Amino acid sequence: MRIVAALAIGILGAGCATLADAESGGENLPNAGAGPFRALEQGEIGALRVAPNAMADDETFPRDPAVIDADGDPATLGVTGFFAANPVAQGDEPDPLALPSAIVRYGAIDDRSFDRAEIVVLTAEAPWEGGTVGAPSALRVGSEILLYYAAKGGIGLARSADGASFTREAGPVLGPDAGGWEGGAAPSSPGVVRLEDGSFRMFYEVLGSSGSRIGEARSEDGVTWIRTGDGPVLAPSAQGDPAEPPYDGAGVGAPYPVLARSAEGREILRVYYSARDSEGNRTIGLAARFGHDGMGPLERAVSPVFGSGSSLGAREPCVLVRGAYALLFATQRAGRTSSADYPAVAAGVAPADAALPPPEPL
Repeated sequence: MRIVAALAIGILGAGCATLADAESGGENLPNAGAGPFRALEQGEIGALRVAPNAMADDETFPRDPAVIDADGDPATLGVTGFFAANPVAQGDEPDPLALPSAIVRYGAIDDRSFDRAEIVVLTAEAPWEGGTVGAPSALRVGSEILLYYAAKGGIGLARSADGASFTREAGPVLGPDAGGWEGGAAPSSPGVVRLEDGSFRMFYEVLGSSGSRIGEARSEDGVTWIRTGDGPVLAPSAQGDPAEPPYDGAGVGAPYPVLARSAEGREILRVYYSARDSEGNRTIGLAARFGHDGMGPLERAVSPVFGSGSSLGAREPCVLVRGAYALLFATQRAGRTSSADYPAVAAGVAPADAALPPPEPL
C-alpha cells in the first residue's frame, strides 16, 4: 500500500484517525487513535464477497493492496486498487506460491467491495525485473498516478495518466546497495508518501540473514532516490522474555507510510508494517515519529493493530481514511480450511464501532 492522497479532516495524505492525547514527549505516538482495526463482517462487504475478504480469487491470487481515491475527492466514495497477481494462461495450473508476474487493477465504488473485472496494468517484461513484479505502492501526484513496485532487481516505477496504461522507467529507481547495512540485497515492498513540501519519502523492506528490516530513502522528484541514515529505520524488536516474545521480534517489512497531524498541529509520520514473531505468527504493526525529517527514530506500538489472535497471517498493509473511520487492507490467507489456503485481501475498520455506508453492489 500503499498510497497517499488528499483525505479528510485533520489528516494530511492518507492517514488514520488522530494522535494520542499526551504528545509532549511522543510517548504514545502509535496508539489506539491509529487502530486497532477489527475485521469487516458479513453484510459490510458486497459484490458477493465473503467477509472479511474484500478481494479473493483462487486462480490469479490478487494480493498486496495499494488503494487510492478514485477521483481525488475525499468527500466521495470510490477507490482504485492495484494488486500483485498471477494471471494464468489457458491450460496452466494456478500456483499460489509462485511469485507474482503482474499488477492488476480493480475498482470498488464503496471503497471495499472490489469488482470482479480486473485490468492488467503491468507485467514482468524488463530483464532487470527477473520475471516478477508485485507489492505495488500507488499515489496520485497532479494528473499522474505513480506506481512503485518490487521486482527481482529492486524497486521500479511506472506512470499513468488514466490508471490503466502505464509507462515504466527503464531501470529500478532504487536498486541494491552493496556498501551499506543492506549487504547488497535487493530492496522490496516499497511504500511511498509525498510530504507537505512536495518531496517524497520511501520506506522499503530488506531481507537479511537476521530477518527482514525496513529502510528509508528520500527524493525531490519521486524518481531519483537517496538512502537516509546508516542503518535500518526499523529493525526487529529485541527478543526479551522467552515466555512473551515480541510480535515483531523475527522480522519487520512491507511498510506503508501515512502522514497525519496531531490535535496540537504537529506533523506525524506513521508507518504500518508487516510483523513476524519468533514462532512465525504474522500481524500488522505500527510505528511513528513526529515530523518527517528522518532524524528521529520510529516509536513502535506495544501491540499489533490488526491480525492479533488470528492464524491467517496478515501482512502487506494499506490504509485509507474516510473522515470518522479508516479502512485497512492486508494480505492474508483466504480462510482457515485447506481449500482456502491461498492469499486474499482482508479489510478492517477503525474505530471498531464505526458505521460504514451500505456496501455497493449488495
